[in-house]
Amino acid sequence: MNYWPLKVISTEIRKILAYRSDFWINFVGNTLIHLSVSRALWQTIFAAQGVTEMRGLSLDQLTLYYVLAPISVKVLMGENIGFLAREIYDGGLNRYLIWPMPALGYKALTFLTHSIFYLIQLGLIYFVARLVVDSTPVTSEELIRLVLGMGYLAIAGVGFFHLMCLCEMVSFWFDNAWTLGVMLKFALYFLGGTLVPLTFYPEHLQNLFSYLPFASMVSAPIQFIMGQASEAQTIQSFIVLLIWIPVLFLLTQLMWKRGNLRYTGVGM
Repeated sequence: MNYWPLKVISTEIRKILAYRSDFWINFVGNTLIHLSVSRALWQTIFAAQGVTEMRGLSLDQLTLYYVLAPISVKVLMGENIGFLAREIYDGGLNRYLIWPMPALGYKALTFLTHSIFYLIQLGLIYFVARLVVDSTPVTSEELIRLVLGMGYLAIAGVGFFHLMCLCEMVSFWFDNAWTLGVMLKFALYFLGGTLVPLTFYPEHLQNLFSYLPFASMVSAPIQFIMGQASEAQTIQSFIVLLIWIPVLFLLTQLMWKRGNLRYTGVGM
């Protein structure tokens, strides 16, 4: 039996945890910074408007949203921009000719290992944020929503992996694909509800964005975790995501086959 997927995952986890102190400093620091900045920002906005709720969201809920949104993007981004383009530019794909694993399969595993690692951080951050913004204990219903929402995000990470692959594989034909990855990241920020919750957008834009994969990848799982979306809304968003994933998968496979016909590398 071939155990290379498990070996790839274990190797990638060891790489992530190689600098444990650096990891925990960044983890705790980023969490506290996101909490304090988002809390102060929205507290000022609420005070200036003289309201206790905006678009159905209270100050505590908006604070929690802006803590979960950045880490959700990290879950989706996995290894971040350049995870495949570097191999194409440097001729690194040659190594997979002698490795007992397909190149795209290896990249998928390393990408999703990072995603799962950030997903664990999201679960920890949720409990930290809840302790700060709300003194009430986490209920069993919240815990179930959190687990299901994390599963939703994991599936969304698979879809975003294929979106990233489509941008990265442009490197087979052009010298600079980095810009496409940045554009995709900005699309995730603006169309997915990372910078501003989608409820603050005009209704016609919300309807338009609901058919794109970005809202289903960021806004929908966060709203579900926070209990701000009904089951029907979450199921609808999940169905949209499930429609996009096979389409993106087929496009990725087609582009990979075409790109390999153009690929050249030196040495092994």
